[in-house]
Amino acid sequence: MDGPGNSRLKIVSLDTELSIETIPNELIIEILSRVPAKSIATCRRVLKEWKSLLLTPAFTDSFLTISSAQPRILLTFKCSGKWHFCTAPQPQHLDEELSVVEADYHMRLNGGSGPESCLSVQGFTCLIDRPKIMGKYERVPVICNPSTGQHLTLPKVKAKNSDLRTFFGYDPIKKQFKVLCMTVTNYRKQVNSKEHQVLTKEKGRLSWRKIICLFPHYPERERDGICINGIVYYIARWDKTCLIASFDVGSEEFRLINMPEGSNLTYISALVNFKGKLCAVVVYSGSHGELWVLDDTQKEKWSKHSFDSPNTDFEEVKSTWATDTGEIAWVLSRWKNPFHVFFYNLDSKSVRRVEIKGIDDKVLLGKDRVIQHLSVTSYVENVMIL
Repeated sequence: MDGPGNSRLKIVSLDTELSIETIPNELIIEILSRVPAKSIATCRRVLKEWKSLLLTPAFTDSFLTISSAQPRILLTFKCSGKWHFCTAPQPQHLDEELSVVEADYHMRLNGGSGPESCLSVQGFTCLIDRPKIMGKYERVPVICNPSTGQHLTLPKVKAKNSDLRTFFGYDPIKKQFKVLCMTVTNYRKQVNSKEHQVLTKEKGRLSWRKIICLFPHYPERERDGICINGIVYYIARWDKTCLIASFDVGSEEFRLINMPEGSNLTYISALVNFKGKLCAVVVYSGSHGELWVLDDTQKEKWSKHSFDSPNTDFEEVKSTWATDTGEIAWVLSRWKNPFHVFFYNLDSKSVRRVEIKGIDDKVLLGKDRVIQHLSVTSYVENVMIL
């Protein structure tokens, strides 16, 4: 019998079979934390004696810590009614003007008709499937882990109105994912969120429950939100005023945040995580843009940073995000081969490109390359089980 802190490791070669009985679990965790997430998923299925160890919080936390130090690029796109997920290495050599990396294809899911939002946090992605049920298209949230191939269809939202807004968040204290859903009503040209519900996992069961929001606002459909340190931020309107709303995943409380004078939410390209702080990326026509960083949440204190990228027309930019090193990254809205991701360094005021190869080889995009939805962002692998 193995001891409580040890596991059995069997090494097989062409000539011999060696069985080592007393390898400390801490060492196994240290070694396997550096293995790709897809291989961990395979080990859980094949190696029964290690399955319990690979499901412990000690292992999943160790894996996430190492993965966070080596972020990747997640490409999520929808074409021909299917979601496709690819990742690629994120080069850390900031002085190279052009890097070439190879994409890894992970999984695909059915996506129904029409483009939908796709939100990623802590290695998991939440998207909206639109299956046709009894002649009517329904909106059903799906959470997936591109690295391991795991996906989970969530219970249908029971609401009086079918016009829904969905956001995905993670509470780092309780280590709990939550999905926020709001129905939107339009009464006498006054648009507001009506019903507010969150989906959580209690006692092994997924269920929706209603919560209270004291602010009559509604989130804009065209712009995705972002989760930073347990807070979901999204662009919303309140009494015809455009502002930023936040939802605390842990306390489940809403808050409205005003932008500073001189900023214009109309031109916001995205809300991003800039070195652990909320940042609104504002781009105007041409190659000029601004970053508005929320330095103090309670006092609503913002700082402004300007940037210019002479060879970029930001009207053609699709996805925008920020890296851990403080670079601003984006891709163009049109799919082109070769496919490039652009990184702007605020300190050196220079742009570098990363060419991602292999996507056309792994995914049949079709001759016209019509993509209904394209999202590219920074990504860390996570082997936590939902």
